[in-house]
Amino acid sequence: DFYQNTDFSLFTDTEHAHMPFVVILLKCLDQWRAAHCGEIPKNYKEKTEFKSLINTMRRKADEENFNEACQMVNKCITNTCIPAQIKELFADPSCDVTASSSPFWITAAAVKRFCNVRGVLPLSGRLDDMTADSQSFIALQTLYRDKAISDAQVVVGYVREFLKKLNLPPDYVSRDLISKFSKNSCFVRVIRTNPVKGPNEAVCESLETFADEPDDLSHVVLLFRAAQDFLHVHGRWPGDLDENIPLDEVKLVELYRGVQKRLGLSTETPVPEMFVKDFVRFGGTEVPSVAAFSGGIAAHECTKLITCQYVPVDNCFVYSGGSQQTAVYKF
Repeated sequence: DFYQNTDFSLFTDTEHAHMPFVVILLKCLDQWRAAHCGEIPKNYKEKTEFKSLINTMRRKADEENFNEACQMVNKCITNTCIPAQIKELFADPSCDVTASSSPFWITAAAVKRFCNVRGVLPLSGRLDDMTADSQSFIALQTLYRDKAISDAQVVVGYVREFLKKLNLPPDYVSRDLISKFSKNSCFVRVIRTNPVKGPNEAVCESLETFADEPDDLSHVVLLFRAAQDFLHVHGRWPGDLDENIPLDEVKLVELYRGVQKRLGLSTETPVPEMFVKDFVRFGGTEVPSVAAFSGGIAAHECTKLITCQYVPVDNCFVYSGGSQQTAVYKF
């Protein structure tokens, strides 16, 4: 098609230096497959040889489009596979749609059928910027766009089949949702969070992985729970007064051990003294810089939830202003 009708030998030097790298890769891939029983380059050695094949097609050493082709070998020359999070989505019981299923899950089921039939996800239609003349880039961009529209139309057909089978109205799933889902299908994720006071089993399972790592921020989660217990017992935060600091450190460690027992964690793990001292030293105060950073994170998360874009934190975010570390734990 587009690249098969392209004859490099007929190009001027300017046209040769502005042929999209996608065409260069496809031309070289045809040659490679012809010499390797239809296989693509798979390992480092073969991909290095493939880059050498690309370089043999250069006319000048400074042709940027050939540099781009070499840079994109590892990303583009690989077997197409379905991302792990998409496989999880397709395996979700909600993908077995019923009359009570939401438009999201009906669309997901349609994309799943598309994937089962075609072996790939719908094309997004996005094309990154590259070294190319306007005519070639627009022609390539048009091909990508038309294929994306065609794939989305197939998904629309599958959605209509599901709606008819489930006796739901034709407009139950909007075309806009189908279009967005198809275009961004490789990035779709379903995140199910738990409440802050979730089951102890979930917290324990996540934290016990890091129990032997004294510098890991999972200990901060336990310290916060211990500090809340301290507030409940004593009516104040640990370290609220300077004269209370030494004794409050001891009390907080005892409560920390109590939290470990309550969650079923081993109490033989060393208590992170650095975290305990820092926690008590601040006496429940809010440091402006830490508060500002935490507020920024919270604002980002609110924006994600309001716009339904980007991936929210899943689900416990911890920030240490002392060590400038961040970590995320799923409870």
